[in-house]
Amino acid sequence: MGIFGTSSPFDQDVERATSETSTSEEWGLILEICDRAGASAAAARDCLRAVLRRLAHADPHVQVHAATLLDACVANCGRAFHLEVASRDFEAEFRRLLARAQPPVRARLRALLRKWADGEFRDDPQLDLIPSLHAKLAAEDGAAPAAPAAPAAPAAPAAAERREQEELERAIALSLREAGAGAGGGGLYPRVDAPAPAPAPAPAPAPAAAPVSRTVRALYDFEAAEDNELTFAAGELVHVTECSDPNWWKGHTERGEGLFPANFVTAELSEPAAAAPPGRSVTFEEPAPEPVGIDEAAVDAALGALHEADPAGRDADGLAALEARAAAVGPLVDAALERADRRHARLTQLSADLVDALNLYHELMREPPRAVYAPAALHYLPPGAMPPGALPPGVLPPGALPPGVVPPGALPPGVMPPGALPPRC
Repeated sequence: MGIFGTSSPFDQDVERATSETSTSEEWGLILEICDRAGASAAAARDCLRAVLRRLAHADPHVQVHAATLLDACVANCGRAFHLEVASRDFEAEFRRLLARAQPPVRARLRALLRKWADGEFRDDPQLDLIPSLHAKLAAEDGAAPAAPAAPAAPAAPAAAERREQEELERAIALSLREAGAGAGGGGLYPRVDAPAPAPAPAPAPAPAAAPVSRTVRALYDFEAAEDNELTFAAGELVHVTECSDPNWWKGHTERGEGLFPANFVTAELSEPAAAAPPGRSVTFEEPAPEPVGIDEAAVDAALGALHEADPAGRDADGLAALEARAAAVGPLVDAALERADRRHARLTQLSADLVDALNLYHELMREPPRAVYAPAALHYLPPGAMPPGALPPGVLPPGALPPGVVPPGALPPGVMPPGALPPRC
């Protein structure tokens, strides 16, 4: 894109103002961009670079928003922006955009160029490139450029003033008649003997415009973003009921009624058909019926025939038909294999999850049991105190014998009871 191919500090704001999701112009943001672009020559050049980049967008919706932003900058950014537009670089880029744009976008750009040539760039010798470019494009199209029209007489303002004067005269006359009838000659207004001027005949109402009703064909898909918009697909016929706004029309289809962008439709109802090469005829073959299920017998028969076929001789009878029947079930076999792969992957994941669960179970079983209750609190005794039930040192419990004392009835060590025999040696 020449010098307009580099980045610009205006890129982010220009992209917001020309977003493909916008349904209307963001005039607050557009005027802010205009104020920044008119600050200096460098800012004007950066802004123009960003706008031209959006004009080269593939979406016609973005291109229309970019054209509106460019026209606003020309009208509000001043002479610095005009000098950038009236340059050879802009002329080359504008021609390239016209060559690649859709017909509605191309018509919009040509209309803007005509407006600039007859307006801001008309009487300035330094800005003569824009009128010259308009004349060249008109000459290339085979039509002479229209001469600038002479300033028309201000008929509309004169007619408006005349109507206001007539309404004022009728109001004064009506007030005078009401004052004369109510006060009998006295009152706020003086009595006038002369007959009041007859009210001028009201202008005949203009005939009501007949509602527009025509059919157009959609060039692109459009998805409604608001409740009052109409959704349609490319190639669908839309019945237009109102087209007063140049950007958004109103119409209806079988889906409903609503607004839609005017540059998404065309008046050509027939879709362009690709012409056949001269000298050749076009024939259409009926598609073969798709098999309902997998014919395993046909596949086995084809495999058997291929194994038994003689490579050096002719093909076996019906081999081509068997191959065709086996190839016809190829998509079904692929789909069945894909389902089997998905099922196998799912089972593999379940098996891995089961193994992890078992490992966790065994790990928990190997761990020692943990105390359920907290141990009782320890009681600390002061020094020299005995715990309850304990005996002091040297005190025997009741019934206990001191060391070396033989209990009653017991024999001393080495003494045998009466009648006992000594052990044999």
